[in-house]
Amino acid sequence: MKRDKAINLMPALAMKKFYKEPKKRYGLWGTLLLSNMVWIGMVSLLGFSLWTSTKVGTAMTEFYFRERAEWISKDANMRKDLEERNLQIARMVALQTSQSPQDVVQLAGKLSKVLNSAYGSRRAFLEEALPQAIRMQVQYGIPASAIISQSIYESGYGGSDLAKNHHNYFGIKAFSSWKGEKAAMPTKDSGVRTVANFRKFKDLGEGYQGYANYLRETGRYDKAFYTNSGVEFVRRLLSSGYCPDGDYLGNIKTIMDRHCLQELDNIIKEGDQAPYQIAWLAKMQEKKEN
Repeated sequence: MKRDKAINLMPALAMKKFYKEPKKRYGLWGTLLLSNMVWIGMVSLLGFSLWTSTKVGTAMTEFYFRERAEWISKDANMRKDLEERNLQIARMVALQTSQSPQDVVQLAGKLSKVLNSAYGSRRAFLEEALPQAIRMQVQYGIPASAIISQSIYESGYGGSDLAKNHHNYFGIKAFSSWKGEKAAMPTKDSGVRTVANFRKFKDLGEGYQGYANYLRETGRYDKAFYTNSGVEFVRRLLSSGYCPDGDYLGNIKTIMDRHCLQELDNIIKEGDQAPYQIAWLAKMQEKKEN
């Protein structure tokens, strides 16, 4: 048998390096220069951070005080407008009821309580509705608390298409007897989608007036008038067939409580000798006799 020839690996092993290259050293000056550069970089970064945070903080502070000053100014203007509006309404009621100055001040406080129960678009709706509602209470014997809460419930604070576009806040339909303007709107009749004609008004005041006219012209709701309670007024409407919604009265009460509307029920009780109040008493006496 022929033996394999041995291979000599010694020359290859002799060429392998069994030591490591020593690390490069920077020396004293190199180390000092490198460390100084690191410190300069850190100090620069820290200074930049402080400068940036100071600028941001200053900007935020300026923004805060600017916004706060603007808010205070708007709030002051809103309070001024509210006071002027309250006085206008109070004067109107005072003329009808011969209230004393103290009563007028109390009335202004009640109106503020109602308005301060809402914000944004809801408050804006109340601001527009209050004078008209009080006018309905003074002239037609419809409690302001009732007409406001009903318009809120039926139009969503004036947000429905019928209310926004046509100032019909109560879904009053325009039948053949209606001689005014009409608006064709989609609706549901006994759960079926259809299109019906609704009465169209030019503004909220005319819409409230139209509601009062509608209730009076039918004769069906006469028992509801001349009550001093908004809840009782709505209850009598429902008992006379105003709306089949079983939750209607409960929702009306919720709205009245939310906006303190029942505070409005007694704002004109004191003027027993005012012209409208004499008419109320005469009408109530006539109903009792009949």
